[in-house]
Amino acid sequence: MADRLFDRFLIIDWSAARKRSVGKDSIWIADSHAPSQNLPTRQSATDHVIQIIEHALDREQRLLIGWDFAFGYPAGFARALGAEGWADVWDRLADATEDAPTNQSNHFEVAANLNQSLGPSVGPFWGCTQAAPPAGLTRKRYPGGDRSYWSYPFSYDREVEVELKRRKQSASSVFQLAYSGCVGSQSLLGIARLHQLKQRFGEHLAIWPFETDFAEDLRAPIICAEIYPSAHPVPDGPEVKDKRQVEAVLRDFSQWDQDGHLLQKLSAPTLSGAAREAVLKEEGWVVGI
Repeated sequence: MADRLFDRFLIIDWSAARKRSVGKDSIWIADSHAPSQNLPTRQSATDHVIQIIEHALDREQRLLIGWDFAFGYPAGFARALGAEGWADVWDRLADATEDAPTNQSNHFEVAANLNQSLGPSVGPFWGCTQAAPPAGLTRKRYPGGDRSYWSYPFSYDREVEVELKRRKQSASSVFQLAYSGCVGSQSLLGIARLHQLKQRFGEHLAIWPFETDFAEDLRAPIICAEIYPSAHPVPDGPEVKDKRQVEAVLRDFSQWDQDGHLLQKLSAPTLSGAAREAVLKEEGWVVGI
């Protein structure tokens, strides 16, 4: 058996719910050292993760945390905002995001303001479940059916979404904030929470692949990485699908580590030089893709 890379795994199904919620479409955390948890709010989930990180650091354990939302945006998005890369975008999102302990948040307003700062074109963020969407945010991607609106110096999808679609797997854009299969709202709110963890734990916590160059530098005891649960086979069963999904991802990660395959799963995919640079500077990637 190969030496394990990590002592513990957390796999997190994040939520963009606007009120306290458990069960379907809420936060589920699968833990290699404890029963799965279903947390009602993003604040309670953040507090839970902080406790586990502190426990791991106190015991000098290595911990990998998988989060099911996008860590970055398509290459060129940062420059269009006047930013320098993923960390600068994270700073701006964290400064703008208000996420109350009750799960009330302003993420639709954040997206609308980003749209307005990027120019007069519709989007790129779209999708809103509020009765009255804030100015600058449309319910549909193609309001009025106009498919020629896109005039941005960046793509609608990241490189990893392009790869997932090439593999015939459904993968929504980080710009889609609502409706089936969306990940955009979770990403806006999740990035703000990850920024909080990064500020708290500093060099003890690294964001994969941005700060680790994929698997080139995994020295930090706490690694946070992006996951895509739909890429993992999920068994049927009576339990909530979200719970079964995080537990399926946890089983895969634990098995990969036990078999000595996890390092390869964290290593760089085959990408051109420009694409690899874009992924590391802005876009991020998904473990195992």
